[in-house]
Amino acid sequence: MLNKISKNSFFDSIESIKGIGPKTSKLFEKLCGDRIIDLLLTIPKNYKKRKYIQKITDEYFKQEVALIVNVVKHLPQFNPKMPYKILCENNNNEIEIIFFRGYIKYLKKILPRGEKKIICGKLGKLGNKYQIIHPESISPIEELQFLHGSLSVYSLTRGLTMSVYRKSISKALEKLIEIPEWINKDILKKNNWRPWKQTVELLHKPQELNDEKIKKTRERLAFDEALSHYIKLLVTKEKIKKNICHQIEVDKKIKDKIISKIPFKLTESQLKVIKEIEDDIKRKNPMLRLLQGDVGSGKTIVALITLANVLKKNIQATIMVPTEILAIQHYNYFSDLFKDIRVNIVLLTSKINNKEKKIVQKKIEDGKAQIIIGTHAIFQKNINFKNLSYVIIDEQHRFGVHQKFLLSTKGCNPHILVMTATPIPRTLALTMYGNMSISKITEMPSNRKKIETISISSNKISKVIKGLKKIIDKKLNAFWICPLIDESEKLDLTAATNRFEKLKKFFGNYVGIIHGKMSIEEKEKIIDKFKSKKILILVSTTIIEVGIDVPDATAIIIEESNRFGLSQLHQLRGRIGRSDKKSTCFLIYKEKNLNEYSKKRINTIKNNTDGFKIAEEDLKLRGFGEILGIRQSGYQLFKILDPLTDIQIMEDALVEAKSIFEKRNSIKKSDKEIINLFLKIYNQSSSLKYISIA
Repeated sequence: MLNKISKNSFFDSIESIKGIGPKTSKLFEKLCGDRIIDLLLTIPKNYKKRKYIQKITDEYFKQEVALIVNVVKHLPQFNPKMPYKILCENNNNEIEIIFFRGYIKYLKKILPRGEKKIICGKLGKLGNKYQIIHPESISPIEELQFLHGSLSVYSLTRGLTMSVYRKSISKALEKLIEIPEWINKDILKKNNWRPWKQTVELLHKPQELNDEKIKKTRERLAFDEALSHYIKLLVTKEKIKKNICHQIEVDKKIKDKIISKIPFKLTESQLKVIKEIEDDIKRKNPMLRLLQGDVGSGKTIVALITLANVLKKNIQATIMVPTEILAIQHYNYFSDLFKDIRVNIVLLTSKINNKEKKIVQKKIEDGKAQIIIGTHAIFQKNINFKNLSYVIIDEQHRFGVHQKFLLSTKGCNPHILVMTATPIPRTLALTMYGNMSISKITEMPSNRKKIETISISSNKISKVIKGLKKIIDKKLNAFWICPLIDESEKLDLTAATNRFEKLKKFFGNYVGIIHGKMSIEEKEKIIDKFKSKKILILVSTTIIEVGIDVPDATAIIIEESNRFGLSQLHQLRGRIGRSDKKSTCFLIYKEKNLNEYSKKRINTIKNNTDGFKIAEEDLKLRGFGEILGIRQSGYQLFKILDPLTDIQIMEDALVEAKSIFEKRNSIKKSDKEIINLFLKIYNQSSSLKYISIA
């Protein structure tokens, strides 16, 4: 039976749903994933009550209604800019269906004269005439059975309508079958959770709009997702722990030589973390450690010093970063510090030309390349290491767990260090990463001055521009960050280009621009000009969030700062204040877009420079809130679970995962199959291709 379930059609592609073609399938894939089960595990962003009415009355004015109408006629449209009206009748009452934009041929096809249709939408009234503007859905009379009860509201993308989304959900729900439970009965009873199939059904079609019941529905699925995540982590870590790795002894001579080149004294916190890492890499079992450090705390230096230990051991180490800019910066910095030491450092990104890439690949394969610095290109299939023994992953929040552990399979059971400049509260770190060892840099370099943070209305932006002249006169650098207006790179680019042109009128050639559409060579050229002060003001999109370290950058202007998250604002602010010079961060906001939540976010950044405190405040600000208005978390790792708010769920799931894991050798084969089935449901089995709980 379980074998049959594991091959069930809810694992099929969304395209297999009747009525969904390749184009629509791609739209769904963009929103939720490519499997039917991915669609079903997408949380509605809201719910609303829809009322079926037999006859229109003023009682239902401004309410969401469903009603049957008879199409009387399409009214002539004398001006294309005017709304298109279709006159209909409902129990002797006239009602107009209005479209401000629409193809007339299509409207005549779906609302043909003389036919009865189900119209759903908000009932309006103009004078004595009832109307529905842009109905939410138009359905055949046969679908009357679907009109009653609650209505789920989903996040959409251009080209996908709410009607198509709901119909697809209904068809997907038909694919669900009863499956054996994997959660302990006591846990289900304690939390008042329903069986899995029923929970998924109620997620999309709740019987009533009850906050507590909807909360319970989401909680159950969040627990499932957390449980699958922790089982995967525990199994993976056990696999790593059992492996025998290369024991890396500390090379004090090289280590001291590198430290002597660093133009500042290491903090006690940095020295403590270096020792923790060195103690780990000496052991015969691979290290798996998370290093947290605030923006500018010196994590890169820590990584570099520990890397020095591999140089004379005929082994390889790699550092993987999320952007080309950061990879190039690390490569140049490492090359400079190691220039008096015989070491072969190579750079590997997806943008380097094929000829150069082949040379780099050969060096890696032969073992001639000792330190490999690069982006995600490092773990491509055609990259083969001779003796990879140490893996460092920088800015880990930009990479998925699968990517991290996939890289570990390329080497000789390498030591793994993942680093983040996005501080995570300790309780959250423990739940996010299971029982991974955690190190934390708590001190900032002693020469750093506190960054002054000022919030200012966009109406006064001219004052900020005038203030930049003082920076220009002192030959200091400044960043100007353009807003993340939309997910569209095109819109981001437009915003950056417009600001660039405006600033050029004031500062001429002292202004430069950098964005994601540029080639890596163009980006390098601009950054070099910025560092050498041929350019003093750099206009950018958020691509500089990580990767540009300019000590003389003393100002950053963040336009429409209310559109950014706390973590992102803190990261961006961290681009300045990297010397003993006074630095200022300007948070520009549009007053009309400044709601209470935005105000709190901006005030949090203004009043705090400690990333760990900001993380804690973020946790408070993003409380569970109104369940009917719950939004998707910014964490890419999960679909349902929100690590910032579901801490208790995560802690409970971790306990249960450990319980399952500890008794794994005594678990019946059928129960192991159930566990693997749920790992597949929550898309965690992809990370377990080389290890299985079964």
